[in-house]
Amino acid sequence: MFYSKTIAMILNLHPKNPEIRTLKTISENLKNGAVYIFPTDTVYAIIADSRSKKGIEKLHELKHSDKNKPLSILCPDISTASEYVETLPNEAFKLMKRITPGPFTFILRANRNIPRWAVVNPKAKTIGIRIPESIFLQELLKVHEGTLTCTSVFTGDEYLTDINDLEDLFGNQVDAIIDGGIAKVETSTILDFTSDEMEVLREGKGFERI
Repeated sequence: MFYSKTIAMILNLHPKNPEIRTLKTISENLKNGAVYIFPTDTVYAIIADSRSKKGIEKLHELKHSDKNKPLSILCPDISTASEYVETLPNEAFKLMKRITPGPFTFILRANRNIPRWAVVNPKAKTIGIRIPESIFLQELLKVHEGTLTCTSVFTGDEYLTDINDLEDLFGNQVDAIIDGGIAKVETSTILDFTSDEMEVLREGKGFERI
């Protein structure tokens, strides 16, 4: 159910069975360039459709970020993720199978299926793949055709974890904010598979499962 506050539209979804009809509406809006703020299995994130140049540009504007700054691609499963990378190393596949869905970002080399504006590093042509554990994102990805691009909600020197702070800063700039309560400041574990051996770029949430 939607309800309006002074500057924002806050959306409450059922915590165990998110309303599919609402998620389908969100999916259509994303395809048309909308951006939303969703809770993830780490911190809150701004999301856009990976194939929407308008949406990705808006995402960068909201973050006041360089278009070469890292973004992550959200996929529903390993099969979908494999459609957007040149190769999926056996080591990466086995690890994905064991620890996803979860708070992990896999850096891999992108193929031509992903638009250039959605890759992490356009020159190196790498992407950060995430298969999130968040029920809201899992269910959205089931009804959404293709992938989503996201970036954490970070401003100044801190992550925004409270729905009221998100509303105050982004409420009149995004289509809606999905209320996931107060989030813990936990970043994803980043694993780089672009060379012969896996490199841990950041030890974050879930690292002990590696």
